[in-house]
Amino acid sequence: MKINEVSNIFNALSQENRLRVFRILVEHSKDGITPTEIATLMGNMPRNTLSFHLNALSHAGLCNTSKNGKQIIYKPNCSVIKKVAEFLLKDCCDGGCKC
Repeated sequence: MKINEVSNIFNALSQENRLRVFRILVEHSKDGITPTEIATLMGNMPRNTLSFHLNALSHAGLCNTSKNGKQIIYKPNCSVIKKVAEFLLKDCCDGGCKC
């Protein structure tokens, strides 16, 4: 990964509500979750606010969407987080991080 890509990911996750939304996506990664369900778990967050946060996460590559009828299902893009972790630990312990 390039440093600007990692920076964009950290920028997206640096806002508390987006981090909470991402954690909800991770908690529901098996089947995915709808925006309505996320909004409820976020204390009835307004749709436009949630849409803003989901768009930021999507733009950073942190989530994927699929359709189930008329519903949009969100899932985390776990491979991106794994790549970020690899990027951060790449040179740790001469490339063989044992920390």
